[in-house]
Amino acid sequence: MELDYEIVRKPKQYIIGLVVRTDNEKAMKDIPTICEKFQDGWQEKIKNCVNDNIVCAYMEYDEDHTKPYTYIIGCVVSSCDYVPAGMACKELAEGIYAKIEVFGSYPESLLAAWEDIWDLDIDRAYTTDFEVYNQYFTEENDYYFSIYLSLPIESVDPDDVFEDEEDGDEDDFDFEDDQE
Repeated sequence: MELDYEIVRKPKQYIIGLVVRTDNEKAMKDIPTICEKFQDGWQEKIKNCVNDNIVCAYMEYDEDHTKPYTYIIGCVVSSCDYVPAGMACKELAEGIYAKIEVFGSYPESLLAAWEDIWDLDIDRAYTTDFEVYNQYFTEENDYYFSIYLSLPIESVDPDDVFEDEEDGDEDDFDFEDDQE
C-alpha cells in the first residue's frame, strides 16, 4: 500500500503526559496500558494545555523504530512550569515532518498505518514522531487523526514544505541555518 503524505514544518512544542520506555516487542502491551491509564482522569490534571488534542509521541530513539524508544501520551502545553506528579514534560522537536492523515476503524487503522510507515521508502530522522487526536477523532469522522514523522532537513526540498494547517501561528523554520 502506498501512503500519501505532505511535508510540513512544525515548531518546537512541549507535551506533558505519562511516559514509558518501550520497544516494538513490548509496545503492544505497554502502549495500550499507558493509554488506558491516561484516559482514567490524567488529562484533567494537566493545567496549561494549549488545546484539547491528545498527542502520542515516540522519541529518544536508541537508533530507529526497531530499537528502544520513549513513548508519551499527553497534551501540548504552554510551558513545563507545572508538571503533575507521575507525569513528565518532553519536547516535540522543531523540524520538518511527513504528515500522514489516517481514517478508519480504530485501533486497526493506527496499526495498519504504522505497518505501512515501516515499509515506506522515506528518509526518517527518528527525532520525534507523533500522533495527534483532535476533535475530529470520532466515529462520525471515521476516526480521523494525523501521524507526523520527523525528516532530516537535508532530505527535503524547501519548496515542498507547507505550513501545517493544524497549527496556528508558527515561527519560520530557517533551512539555510540548518543545512551546514
